[in-house]
Amino acid sequence: MFEQPLNFVRKIKQGKHIVLFYEELEYARMILFEFIKSGLSHREQCIYISEEDVEAVKREMSDSGIETNRFTKSQLLQIHQIPALAEYSRSTQIGLQRLAQMIMHPWTNEDQPDRLVLRCIYSIKTEQQIKSNLKWEYDYRSKDLKSLRGTMICTYPINNIVSTILDSRGDYGKWMNDLIGIYDGVIFARKFWKGVAFELN
Repeated sequence: MFEQPLNFVRKIKQGKHIVLFYEELEYARMILFEFIKSGLSHREQCIYISEEDVEAVKREMSDSGIETNRFTKSQLLQIHQIPALAEYSRSTQIGLQRLAQMIMHPWTNEDQPDRLVLRCIYSIKTEQQIKSNLKWEYDYRSKDLKSLRGTMICTYPINNIVSTILDSRGDYGKWMNDLIGIYDGVIFARKFWKGVAFELN
């Protein structure tokens, strides 16, 4: 039932939506890049979306052993940058529209990305942002993106809130429980090599 995160992402079943909670960014990148690398090795179409500069992501991927130039030229790998979403409101519609264009367009039902990474596009620093995030998860990612046939990993940094997550009655504890209920699997990546992953259904 429980697996080491790197092994888990190498054999995720197609169509599963996984949430990755991480403390150390480098460890999270290692897991996400292994997920992308595994897909590319099977000639699967992969999209990586984050707040990071595209060229910086390419360098990090190259350092991890992914031939980014070859795969981006062949269109098997696409890397996009999107601004952070602090709150899900009318003011973020432009950002959400751009996100939708990256993920949904120009794909058809027969031609969709096989693997998709959404990394750190949402702030959860306040109670309002937590509520806003859950609304986004239910209204957008769960409804609009659930129809994608591809496999998806969405990430959330929790390095500053680990102690508060343990309180199931607190804002972060409730947030995590609600969030896990939306996904098909979860990865908890704490310190390097100290993580666990499992499917939820």
